[in-house]
Amino acid sequence: MKCQTCGEAEATVHLTDVSNNEKREVHLCEECAQEQQVTIKSYLNKQPDGEKPQQIEFLAQLVQSQTENFPDDKELTCPRCGTTYKMFRASGKFGCPNDYTVFKQGLVNLLEKIHGKVQHAGKVPLRAGDQIERQRQLRALRADLERAIQGEAYEKAAEIRDQIYEIEDRKS
Repeated sequence: MKCQTCGEAEATVHLTDVSNNEKREVHLCEECAQEQQVTIKSYLNKQPDGEKPQQIEFLAQLVQSQTENFPDDKELTCPRCGTTYKMFRASGKFGCPNDYTVFKQGLVNLLEKIHGKVQHAGKVPLRAGDQIERQRQLRALRADLERAIQGEAYEKAAEIRDQIYEIEDRKS
């Protein structure tokens, strides 16, 4: 796709704006995007005419709201980069990959809120076939079985156990 501004270079910056139930797409080459000072942050801060630009800190707000129950008084600090938990909550940004480990307890609620789960399941490639799909189903059923047992829902646990046996029998 060609740049909508110069019409020559290949578009590498693709923006979609949905405002007032209208969708508008902009496709620019990197040079035209720099000339127009299009960055993700400036695009997000764009306000309708007549309004003052407002700083949108969506991720920081989400982090703040979802990690409030995690105690700040521990003042966790990453030994590698020096980022504190308070700094992470304020900015929504990590200083290094080690922060995931250091702040793990506080991130669980946040990840569950954003993704619904805390473990990435991924997608099954088409050519992988039934074996991977069966493994995925068995993992999910075993997790459901564990939750049913923890909740003392033994009838539900028996149903899940039977489903697991059925899937395992198909494998043979």
